[in-house]
Amino acid sequence: MNKKSFRITESWEANAEEWIRLLERDGIASRQFTNTAILEAVNSYNLKSVLDLGCGEGWLTRVLSTNENRVVGIDSTEALLKNARLKGSQNFYKITYEEIINGKEIPENPFEALVLNFCLYQNEQVSALLQSLKKALLKSGLVFIQTLHPSFLIQNNLPYKSQWIEDSWKGLKGNFVHPHSWYARTLKDWMNTFNKSNYELLDIKEVINEKGTPLSIIFILRND
Repeated sequence: MNKKSFRITESWEANAEEWIRLLERDGIASRQFTNTAILEAVNSYNLKSVLDLGCGEGWLTRVLSTNENRVVGIDSTEALLKNARLKGSQNFYKITYEEIINGKEIPENPFEALVLNFCLYQNEQVSALLQSLKKALLKSGLVFIQTLHPSFLIQNNLPYKSQWIEDSWKGLKGNFVHPHSWYARTLKDWMNTFNKSNYELLDIKEVINEKGTPLSIIFILRND
């Protein structure tokens, strides 16, 4: 595990309980838009098996689950997975992105779709992860990625270029500690990442709030 990956893991382990408390009190206003958007994107396809990567405390895994499909959650933070198992009956597994990249098999594969909802923080590791995930995805299977809109850079008076952002918890209401850095990409660099990983881009959905401000972007990919 490289130094940045270690800091991400360490940061989530330190902040898991605070994150759960934040979600339970609906402490992130933008989620009324971004949660709805990722649900609508995934549910617009008739999917029988879905893998929720970086599932955290499992809200998306639970909401996507029906009597007609199978949804599995994966995360690397045990405290979040413990909470997920208390709240839902779905299967949750502890696996890190590094383990997936290094060849660890994902349980219950293959899946018709993979969802990565606000959980891609790295630079080069993202392309390696997407390539490794092909082994858990059916041919022509789908990948849904929701991340902060690239206009985040301009909104925060930063140059419009891909770069590391230092404070992952900035702006959240809570007693968060040990922030980790995360890699913000331009739209062009997201496209380059998907091309490098051999996925076909099917669609892009931009999530806008009531003021017309871009919040996030959802990429829908197909296993090529």
